[in-house]
Amino acid sequence: MDVNIYSKKIAKGAAIVFVGMLFSKVISYLYVALLARLGSSEYGLLSLAMAIISFASIFALFGLGTGIIRYVSYYKGKQENRKIKGVIFSSLRISLPIGLILMVLLFIFSEEISILIFHNIALIPIIKLLSLTLPFISLSEIFFSVIIGFQKIEYKILIKEILENAIKLILTFIVIYLGYNLFGVVIVYVLSIIITTLLSFYFLQKKVFPFFKTKIVPLLLTKELFIFSFPFILGGVLTLVIKWSDILMIGFFRTTSEVGVYNVALPTANLLVIIPTSLMALFMPIITELYSKNKFKEIKKISYINSKWIFFLNFPIFLLILLFSKEILNIMFGIEYVIGNGPLLILTGGYMVFSLVHIPNSILVMIKKTKLIFYISLIGALVNIILNYFLISNFGIIGGAIATSFSLILIFILTFISSYKLTKIQPLKLNYFKSILSGIISFFTVFFIINLINKEVLFISFILFSILFLIIYFLLLYLLRGFDKGDRDIMRSFYIKLKKIKLF
Repeated sequence: MDVNIYSKKIAKGAAIVFVGMLFSKVISYLYVALLARLGSSEYGLLSLAMAIISFASIFALFGLGTGIIRYVSYYKGKQENRKIKGVIFSSLRISLPIGLILMVLLFIFSEEISILIFHNIALIPIIKLLSLTLPFISLSEIFFSVIIGFQKIEYKILIKEILENAIKLILTFIVIYLGYNLFGVVIVYVLSIIITTLLSFYFLQKKVFPFFKTKIVPLLLTKELFIFSFPFILGGVLTLVIKWSDILMIGFFRTTSEVGVYNVALPTANLLVIIPTSLMALFMPIITELYSKNKFKEIKKISYINSKWIFFLNFPIFLLILLFSKEILNIMFGIEYVIGNGPLLILTGGYMVFSLVHIPNSILVMIKKTKLIFYISLIGALVNIILNYFLISNFGIIGGAIATSFSLILIFILTFISSYKLTKIQPLKLNYFKSILSGIISFFTVFFIINLINKEVLFISFILFSILFLIIYFLLLYLLRGFDKGDRDIMRSFYIKLKKIKLF
């Protein structure tokens, strides 16, 4: 099969994910903005509790997510349904008991965690309620991983990104309107996770792979899956250390109010994950399937194409956040949160570089170098913890942002070097300079216009200036011949799929 066929398949998958992720990020952003209206202190409490649950959920899932995608994709290419069913049942045998045990432990020791570590009694009922989600999180992630392994990403987008976030936003608005505030918000969160789990099971069973009632006898792969996935539980914990340790340490060293301010800067910088998540949705399943057929040349070409598009599309978003950082925080969250501007700028830089890690990381997973991924995550996490300890105590939320961004950039560098040494696949090309030049010219053009007319940037003007920026950027990129024939074919496939997209 021609490499353009695979690229077009990725583009079509990206179109589905892009629409879903765009919708999801808008809804999630509105959800965070709604929670922020509770006050930075209460939002900080919720953020701390969610950080604790996120850590526990990594142990509950036991790092199986990536392993399931890898093995389901591989055995799909080999057409071995017994082993696919075996992967599912093996995952459930490992993850579900752990999730139940952790749920009980968190529920029992919620008081000790809240008082002895965070010195805040108000955390106790929040942790108790959120602990109930752990087994459901494990189940839904297993089901979604199988769905992705079958390259049916649209079902995950529909359930996880669209329905779950829409349910959370609507019901949260209702409970806050009715005056239930933080307690009501937590109840809604728990219910949304349970609904997501039930829907993920239904779609896997009815639309993808009827593993529960099928007569296929499963060939269990518990030991192999355990060995493959074990580094990922540690790597997942370490990734969460990088993601959440700054929030936890801000909660320990500073105040819950500062946690709330920092945790609006973090999801704003996280807007830079929309593009790579969209383009990577089918990347690993496709290259793993190609790997099972020894098609290394195609893997190399697809890696370059995906990396190029991640940078071309993400770089203007990065520049827009830099240009309008204060305005974004003020418009979306209120004047109380504008003091998070400094951390936002720093985090945006870190996430921009980190957005390029997806390609080399997927290549390492493809060749089963999970231990190497773990060691890289370990280095990044240790550096992050050490920097957070010294920087947060001295510089507050600015220190947390510096620590996180430095760790993310370090992980990218180490992953990129490792992937290149093992496979000689180098997706970064000089063509990136065309995007950089176009972005810089667009940035200073819009910046000059704003200062020339001396206009305060409100919501409408922010939208208009952003559109102007993007028009200039892509026009310059076109004039500089940043797009070749293959790129135009991909854009056409993306556009065609976008027009007739059906998630239901």
